[in-house]
Amino acid sequence: MTAELRPRSEWESVDLGLALVRRDFAKLSAAWWIGMLPVLLIALPLLRDHPFWFSLLFWWWIPVSSRLTLFKLSRILFGEDPKMKHLWKELPKAIGRRFFFRMIWARASPWRPLTMPVEDLEGLKGKDYSARCRILLRRGDSSVIMLAMWRLFLTFWLALALFFTGMLFLPQNAQAEWGEAMSLWWEVEGLVPPLGLSVAIMLSLCVSMWLVDMFSVGAGFGIYINHRTWIEGWDVELAFRRMANRLQGMAGAILVGVIGWMVTPAQAEESESKVVIEEVLAHEDFEIHTETIKEPEPWRWEWLEKLFGGGVGSAGGTGMDALAALLKFLVIGGLIGLVAWLIWKYRHLFAGRGGTRAPKAQARAKVVMGMEVTEESLPDDVAVAAMEAWRSGRRQEAMSLLYRGAISWMIGKGGVEIAESDTENDCLGRVKTSQVLHQEYFGSLTTEWIRLAYARQIPSDETIESLCRNWPFRERGAA
Repeated sequence: MTAELRPRSEWESVDLGLALVRRDFAKLSAAWWIGMLPVLLIALPLLRDHPFWFSLLFWWWIPVSSRLTLFKLSRILFGEDPKMKHLWKELPKAIGRRFFFRMIWARASPWRPLTMPVEDLEGLKGKDYSARCRILLRRGDSSVIMLAMWRLFLTFWLALALFFTGMLFLPQNAQAEWGEAMSLWWEVEGLVPPLGLSVAIMLSLCVSMWLVDMFSVGAGFGIYINHRTWIEGWDVELAFRRMANRLQGMAGAILVGVIGWMVTPAQAEESESKVVIEEVLAHEDFEIHTETIKEPEPWRWEWLEKLFGGGVGSAGGTGMDALAALLKFLVIGGLIGLVAWLIWKYRHLFAGRGGTRAPKAQARAKVVMGMEVTEESLPDDVAVAAMEAWRSGRRQEAMSLLYRGAISWMIGKGGVEIAESDTENDCLGRVKTSQVLHQEYFGSLTTEWIRLAYARQIPSDETIESLCRNWPFRERGAA
């Protein structure tokens, strides 16, 4: 581990990520530009006279470079240093892994710096990916959104700074020519600026996007590591490992003394020990199971050639034709994905039409947000037990008993379909939409629980006494 892991605040974790990028800036820059190499080799010759389209394609391809930067940064943090051959080997995976989702559907997502480690480092997708992202964003949603706003502002600010700094080094006649061209560009509609001016703006914007994205990936990775530390206690595990390393020398000396003292009886029982070891290893629990997993082939371009009749990448088509065909495919694919997502999101509107099929019964949740809500896990009288815990100073336990008891009743007696991955706001929304009893009480209880659990605002004694005295869930549900 090349950095100290400990629980940090949100902006301290951002500083950690920025420091990691500054420390290995050259190595991470090389990884970033390896990811951008396909655009430079393919699009630059075709679009050298169209700086605007090249800048747009450069921006669209940034997630591939971000993935390689994240790959290099995560390995360096844990003591590895991937060589160039490892980066080239990772490049096809960075391009093809969930291409439609990352490059089209979620391309403009402001949460990309935090959700990309879940996808690339943990390898999650589908429901597991969504549940994991909800857990991480529960702590750092505001900081990630603020980071996205700063990323957008810094990109344009740095591009302008680079462009006008470069103009200071031009001859005076060139400065005057470019200044007049820019003023006419704004005043005269449809005027095409000089190619040199367009290329300078494009280069400034590309360099700005490179620098901002590099540090943005580092900041998102710092937030991700900090959240894993808070949730899984990585700092505690590393502390135990350091303690074990310090005790290795002492344990080795004791082990040598014990072996020297027991060497004679050990030789006498050597044959018997071998027999026992062979019997243990012969047991079926020690049988070695192997599984062969076939890795999918890298993403190829042949299907694009078939779809557009050989226009993409063929010698007969122009560069603009290829780009137009590619953009046409991206727009059509995005529209199809949008329609499919809308149908899935509002699928409940189509329920019950065209048939009388009985709804499928869903299994009741037993654990919600990591808390057990089964009847067996709760006391017989939740309100009395919560009041006793509050008076004895166990405030978190008291509020947890009340909230768990309410959730258990809503699932068991109220019939509210609450999922294990639901947050407090999700549970409150499901209760309000289900028209179940005691909604006002559940809303007040949820508010006090959120203030205590996340903002560390302890409710007053009068509030707890009111909640326990007005406890409406005397008949608990069997969740």
